[in-house]
Amino acid sequence: MENGSSAANLPRVGFSIGEPGGIGPQLLLQFLAQEGWQESFIPIIFGHRRIIERWRGFCGISTLRYHLIKSPTEAEPQKINLIECTAQADFTLGKPSGEGGYLAREAFRASVQAAQSGNLSVLVTLPVDKSTFFHETEFPYRGHTEYLRAASPTPPLMMMVSENLRIAVLTEHIPLRAVHEHIHTEALRWAIETLNRSLREDFAVASPRIAVLGLNPHAGDSGLIGTEEKEILAPLLTDFWRKGYYISGPFSPDGFFAGRLYRDTDAVLALYHDQGLIPFKILAGWEGFQYSAGLSFVRTAPDHGVAYDKVGSAEVDSSSLQSAIWEGLAIARRRAYSLSA
Repeated sequence: MENGSSAANLPRVGFSIGEPGGIGPQLLLQFLAQEGWQESFIPIIFGHRRIIERWRGFCGISTLRYHLIKSPTEAEPQKINLIECTAQADFTLGKPSGEGGYLAREAFRASVQAAQSGNLSVLVTLPVDKSTFFHETEFPYRGHTEYLRAASPTPPLMMMVSENLRIAVLTEHIPLRAVHEHIHTEALRWAIETLNRSLREDFAVASPRIAVLGLNPHAGDSGLIGTEEKEILAPLLTDFWRKGYYISGPFSPDGFFAGRLYRDTDAVLALYHDQGLIPFKILAGWEGFQYSAGLSFVRTAPDHGVAYDKVGSAEVDSSSLQSAIWEGLAIARRRAYSLSA
């Protein structure tokens, strides 16, 4: 690093602490206790000092220090910066609690506000426990993406990303019986346009190739099993093709993945959660991460949950968290270049 000025200009990466009793804080603090990130970005944790203090003692990294700040603009390079989002912090390591859910909600809200204000280059959200994160009156959202959709002028499209595979999902955390209500032209058009734009701006794909999966078994079998493919998907994809999009489908998901057709695409659009995430996790393992396409800022997340049963284990794998950090920074650089060109 050449001088203090260049250090101060490093990108700021915000970390929403997630469920404080889950595996997220352990993975993050163990990562930040190592060398390698100091000359690449400035970390800002949104949480509470008690979370860091309890976890660093539990993990045996008591030498880890943090710098308490009130605004991301006060963050200093070469240091772990902390913004406290609650007055108190009560939680139990390895177990869910209402207090932990409250901490996770408030940290997430504060981190999103900082990102929307342009004070973060990347926001990485650590895993939450949906049973405590959700609150019927204070926070009626089942997950991060649902809140981002309500809080953002441009709604996000959930994407799962690995080195060789990108899968976006039209619907996220809704009951399977409700999926068909979202299979309509307007929603599909928005998802395809958002995905195409993200591939160009965030992943530097000049001419994106997108494959769309069908809803029904065998992609409807020409209307014998279901009519969504024949009446909604096929006409819409034809319209996109005529407009110059490189788009194909609707594909029967089993044959699509069994035949490894995803290798010939830049991204796949699945229509519901498990249709996209089951093959992604089988093919990408724990090296993939989640990305919210379409937002005004870059938001990533590791591709796993709170994993209470893994707390304290030496077997935990930080690959997904590291992908969310380093690839999030790469997306931010590509987007800045694309928008300035």
